Formats: sequence, structure tokens, C-alpha cells
Amino acid sequence: SFVRDFLVKLVALAHIWAYLHHFCAGLRHLWMDVSHSAVNKEFGKSSAVVVLVISLGLTLVLGAKLFGLY
Repeated sequence: SFVRDFLVKLVALAHIWAYLHHFCAGLRHLWMDVSHSAVNKEFGKSSAVVVLVISLGLTLVLGAKLFGLY
């Protein structure tokens, strides 16, 4: 039962990350659509890294809650 619950939580955590990453990337693309002047290769690379870091950070926070760390 413990292993099954743990695996279910891992699957839920993967879904949480996928949702958060998709949401943050969507906000990034909306920002790029609104500010056409900011669209260049450097901004694309740096904003992609920011999206990845933010989505992983939010996933860690929600994962800690999911696994009962706080």
C-alpha cells in the first residue's frame, strides 16, 4: 500500500509539473506576443530557462505539500 501510494503521488507530481510548466510557458508566449520588440534569440533562451526554474520551484513547493512535509 505504501509503495502504491508513493507511486500515485509521483504520478500526481509529474502532472503538477506538466501543468505548471505549460502554464508558465503560456504566460511567456503571451508576453512575447504582447511585446514584439522583446522577441529575439537571447530573450527566448533566457525566458525558457526562467520558465523551467519557476515551474520546478513551484513543483517543489507543491510536491512538499503533497508528500506532507508541511
